[in-house]
Amino acid sequence: MDIVTKLSALPNAGPLSGVSDAWQWSPAPGFVLLAALSSDRRHVFRLNTKDSYDAKLCRAVLQFVREREDEVVGRPESLIALPGFSWPGRDFDVIGRIRPEAHRLFPGDPDLNSVVFGVFPGYSSEISGTESADQAAERFSRMLKTSDLNRKPSPFVLVRFNNPQTGAGTIGELPAFVSPDYLLHELRLLEGAQDACLELWNHRNEKWMVRWDGQWCVVGNGRELSMSADEVTVWAAAVIR
Repeated sequence: MDIVTKLSALPNAGPLSGVSDAWQWSPAPGFVLLAALSSDRRHVFRLNTKDSYDAKLCRAVLQFVREREDEVVGRPESLIALPGFSWPGRDFDVIGRIRPEAHRLFPGDPDLNSVVFGVFPGYSSEISGTESADQAAERFSRMLKTSDLNRKPSPFVLVRFNNPQTGAGTIGELPAFVSPDYLLHELRLLEGAQDACLELWNHRNEKWMVRWDGQWCVVGNGRELSMSADEVTVWAAAVIR
């Protein structure tokens, strides 16, 4: 496969100033997409932006990825966070990377898609590194909004819960990703609900179980804690950061 020819032929594609073997193109107003070759010219690092293009930041992301390309290409996890990245005026502290099997960055060209690694500036609270391919795809396509370079963190919040009093809960045995606001909402509704419980996993791969038994009880990470209603929401907000 001639990757250079494929990338050069993308609509409106042109060389990316300041980065060798790299291209940028705009398929629609507000979108600026970028791609850079790996040093062996067999893989592509792809970065998307929407209504937030920052040329210097984007170049820094691609240059950082190239410096860590052995990890970017070689690590088997579907989604990883590469620490050590920072940028003036931004709170990003990692670069996220998603493998080809977990994204559809070039859905019309399966061959090209199979050698493309999506990259983006991100936050350490967003990625655990244990995501399955399906979970990584869900996070990348639906929850992280990685093309918005002005975005705030979207913490990794994986829950399994059941509340007999409200009828709310996850379906089956598999946990589900939720937003921090939804987590806090469901926690408040557990108060007074006998036999209700919520299991929570965070980006550090800590697992916690929360239940109401006349008071709030939180078990996990080798500890068992009793809390008030105010304390449990403060605890939950802190544990997912």
